[in-house]
Amino acid sequence: MEQFRYKRCFNKALIWALSAVILIYRNRDAITYPIFMAITLGILAWDCKSMGRSLIRDFEGKITINLFYCIALMLLSINKCLTASVDMQWGNGFGIFLLFICLLLKTYSGQEGKEVTDQLIKMCQLLLVPFKHIEKPFKDRIVVRKMTAGEMTEGKKKFRSVLIGLLIAVPLLAIILSLLASADLIFGDLIGDILDAIKLPEFSEDYVGVPFKLFLSFVAFYCWISCLPAEVFAERQEGKKFDAVVAITFNSLIAFVYLFFSGIQFVYLVGKMELPGGYTYAEYAHEGFYQLLAVTILNLILVSFCKKHFAENKVLKAILTIISLCTYVMIASSALRMYLYVGVYGLSHLRVYVLWLLVVLVVWTSVLTAGIFKSGIPFFRIITVFVTVWYLVLAFSFPDKWIAAYDIELLDEIPDQFLIYETYPDAAPVIMEDGRLWDRYCAYMYYDMEEYDEKNILQRIREFNFAEDHAFDLIRSNPAIYEKDFEPEYVNRMW
Repeated sequence: MEQFRYKRCFNKALIWALSAVILIYRNRDAITYPIFMAITLGILAWDCKSMGRSLIRDFEGKITINLFYCIALMLLSINKCLTASVDMQWGNGFGIFLLFICLLLKTYSGQEGKEVTDQLIKMCQLLLVPFKHIEKPFKDRIVVRKMTAGEMTEGKKKFRSVLIGLLIAVPLLAIILSLLASADLIFGDLIGDILDAIKLPEFSEDYVGVPFKLFLSFVAFYCWISCLPAEVFAERQEGKKFDAVVAITFNSLIAFVYLFFSGIQFVYLVGKMELPGGYTYAEYAHEGFYQLLAVTILNLILVSFCKKHFAENKVLKAILTIISLCTYVMIASSALRMYLYVGVYGLSHLRVYVLWLLVVLVVWTSVLTAGIFKSGIPFFRIITVFVTVWYLVLAFSFPDKWIAAYDIELLDEIPDQFLIYETYPDAAPVIMEDGRLWDRYCAYMYYDMEEYDEKNILQRIREFNFAEDHAFDLIRSNPAIYEKDFEPEYVNRMW
């Protein structure tokens, strides 16, 4: 058993760990990321095939949710090298992390909870597997070594011979190259250029970080693909449900407050009634937005909890439905408040993400409302698919571009510092097209461009990002950066 597991898992885990170090170590926004993801999915497909299975089909040959996970993972990885937005990079990375865990769970353990909380518990259990079985690859290696003691295959003999030859060649080549480089100037310059392109890590912590990442990646992947098929995930037992009268009592009072609050929203936000003295609609909209968003999320938790832990009751269902309908009103009020505020103060990354979240809350509320009357709805799958698709729509719309375009229209009314100091390179084409802030933006980005230009050829290939490269090309085309009076801006660099 150990021999089969070791032979099946060792090479795959080692390839995955080496790929992670070479392609994405300190390099998570470059063209190498989709390459790494393609390698990852290829290894998983290879491992499934070695076990007589398919990565995207079940035993009956039907397409599973894994196909969606694979496509989404590739699209998120591609977006990583197309955008230079730090916010989107973080979102892409977090999405890849969650979807990869879901893919492993479904592939090796067949685990996919219907409830969001159940699935989150399983995902946390998966993350603990490498720590629970950290000794597994080393124990398997010891067992295999004992079983094959005294055996030396032809392939192993050749590998050992090649390794010895390389160890002899390295010091000899160092001596020979140094002598030849000093004997011929042209040859010496060529060797110098090649050595400049091969750059050792600049940070001392990399000498610890690289081996640590290699070790951790190897152990984690080995344990996941070797232990998950046999791992037992705790199934949450359905506990005794509480008396519905309790839920009816406190939910009735909450529903009454929500109905009254909803009426206020119609009167003051939709009906545009006169506000108290000193208030503008923009201030009124902004003041309570985040509190209202928090209450909306609390409502979703409340409805989910009551549906799961209280006995079924028609009156309770009716009250929970009223709370859900009031949640729609709160979401609409939140959206209107943000619309009023954006109309005065412009867009920002946070405001865009909040508007994106409101759409997610609408769908989540709809699924929960349907679940009040119908059991067995796969909440986790519906929410996961929708949030992933909706995020991909946001990511591939490259929000920095249309945030900058919107704010440029309000340039006379909002501070211009935001467009210069808080936008990412994705917005450079929009700022250049408008022209009013282009020289200042080039001054702000000048030293980043110089640092970018100092990269050697291998660094440029490994760390290439389309948005960043395009932005610096545009900056280089600005005649102002070649003028004597051009002074790059250190001031107000708001890191």
